[in-house]
Amino acid sequence: MKTDYHFLLDDLKSLGFTSIGQACFFLGMMLLLAFHPISGLAQISIEVDNTVPRTDVKENIVDAHDGRIIKFEDTFYWYGTSYGNSNGFTPANDYVCYSSPDMKTWKKEGPLLADRPEGVYYRPHVIYNARTKKYVLWFNWYPKLWEGQFGVAVSKNPEGPFKIVNDHVKMARSEAGLGDFGLFVDDDATAYISYNTIENHQVSIEKLNDDYTGSTMDNGGVIAQHMEAGSQFKRDGKYYLLTDYTCCFCNYGSGARVYVSNEPMKGYRLTGNINRYPGRPSYVLGDNTVTGTRYETLAKTDSVFNALMGITPEPIGLDALEMHIFTGNRPENCGDVDNPRVHPKIGIPEFEIAYWDFGEWRPIKVDSVRHEKSALKETLIYHFPSIRADRIKVLPKNKYPFEEIYVNEIRMLSTGGAHVSDAPMSETTQWYVTGGNIPQKPIIPAQQTYVMPLETATGTEYIWMGDLWGSASDNVKGHDYQYWSEPLEFKDDGTIKQMEWTDSWSIKVERP
Repeated sequence: MKTDYHFLLDDLKSLGFTSIGQACFFLGMMLLLAFHPISGLAQISIEVDNTVPRTDVKENIVDAHDGRIIKFEDTFYWYGTSYGNSNGFTPANDYVCYSSPDMKTWKKEGPLLADRPEGVYYRPHVIYNARTKKYVLWFNWYPKLWEGQFGVAVSKNPEGPFKIVNDHVKMARSEAGLGDFGLFVDDDATAYISYNTIENHQVSIEKLNDDYTGSTMDNGGVIAQHMEAGSQFKRDGKYYLLTDYTCCFCNYGSGARVYVSNEPMKGYRLTGNINRYPGRPSYVLGDNTVTGTRYETLAKTDSVFNALMGITPEPIGLDALEMHIFTGNRPENCGDVDNPRVHPKIGIPEFEIAYWDFGEWRPIKVDSVRHEKSALKETLIYHFPSIRADRIKVLPKNKYPFEEIYVNEIRMLSTGGAHVSDAPMSETTQWYVTGGNIPQKPIIPAQQTYVMPLETATGTEYIWMGDLWGSASDNVKGHDYQYWSEPLEFKDDGTIKQMEWTDSWSIKVERP
C-alpha cells in the first residue's frame, strides 16, 4: 500500500523527474532555500551619480524639486514640485510623482493632485497611514504670495491622484504664516510636522491627528528662527531635526544645522552644522613649514581676533598644543633716529583653548606653557589634562599689542607627547581660520530638501538630499540637479560628521 509520501514522489516524477532520488534532491534543495536563502537574491544595488541630471525612462530630465523620496513596499516614489522654464514664483508650479525600483530608472506617473485651487505651490510630502490605509499628501501653497498655508489630500495609491480634504489646515502658528515643512512618522505611528513660519521663519514641531490629515495643535515651541526646509528623523532613540538659514533658490546652497533631542517635539539642542565650513580652510597650518612668510593671519574684527579651528575625522587623545608664531609683524623703524630701539619689543600672544562637546565649546584648563625662541619665530607649547575630542578651537587673547598674529604651524600632540601626525588618519585633519569677517560657506552648494531613511543590507542609513539651484546648463530651473549624499556618518555621541561632496556612490538595499 502506498503512503502519502510515495504519492508525492509519484507526482514529482510526473513533472519530469526520472528517479525518486532526483525528486528527493529537488525537495531537499527547496527546503534548503526556504530556510537558508542564497545571499544577494533579495538585494538590489542603489547607484547614485551627482554629476549628471537624473532622467526618466523617456530620457527626459526629472523635474521634481523640494519634496522627498520615500519607499512604499518595493518601490521608491519621488514627490516634488515641477518648475519647468519659470522663476519658481508662479501658479504654473505643479506637483509630480516619479516611481522607481532602484532610484535610477524613473517612470513619471500621472497627475498627482486633482482639482487644486489657483495659487503657488511648494514642498509636497507624502506619508502612509497604516490605520486608514491611505496615503496622505501635505503641501504648502499660497493663494497670494506670501500668504502661506497648508493643504492636505489623500489617495488609496502612492502615485495618486490625491483628492484634497482640506486646503487651509489650521495650525498652532497659522497666524504667523506657514512656509516650508517636513513630515515624520514615529515608531508608534504618531506623525509630526516640522515647519517654519513666514514671519521670522521660526521653526517648531507639531503633532498630527490620528488620520494625519490635520494638527492636534500640540506644538513643542520655537526651536530656531530665520530657518527653513526642515527635515526630521529618528535614530537609536534620538530625534534629529536638520534645518538652516533661508536660501530662496540660492545657488550657493544652505547649510544643515543638526538639532538633537530625546523627545519628538521639544528639548532640541544644536550640535553643529554638517554642511558649512566653520571658516576659511587653511592648507598652511599643517604643511610642516614652521618659519618664514608662509603663515595664516589672525586679524581683529570688532576688537576680537580671528580664531583657529582644527577638525579630525575621529576623536583623538590630546594633552598638548604646539604653535609656531612668526614675529615679523612688528613695524620697522625707518628714519626715527631718536628711537633707541631698532624694532618695537616682541609681543608674545596668549591663547585660550577649547574643545567641542555635543553642541558647545568647553574651555580647556592649561597646566603650563613652554616658550621657545628662534630666528623670527616663537614657539608656544600648551600642556593640559588629557582630553578626547575631534574639534579644537584656539582663540587669541585680545591683550596682544599688535593688530595681527602670524601663525606658521599648529600641531596637536597626543597623549604621551607624540605628534598627531604620527597617528592613523591624522593626515586628514583640517584647520580653519574662523571669525566674524569670514563667511561659513556651504560644503554642498544645495538647499536641503529631505533626509531619507534608506533600509540597506546592514541597517538603516540616512541620505541627505538638496536641490542644486542654478546647476542646469540650459538655465531651465526645472532641469536643476539634485545632490544625494552618501549615508550620513554618526559619531559615538550621536552627532553627525561633517559632509563632503561625493561625485558617485553605491549601496546594497533589501528588497521585501
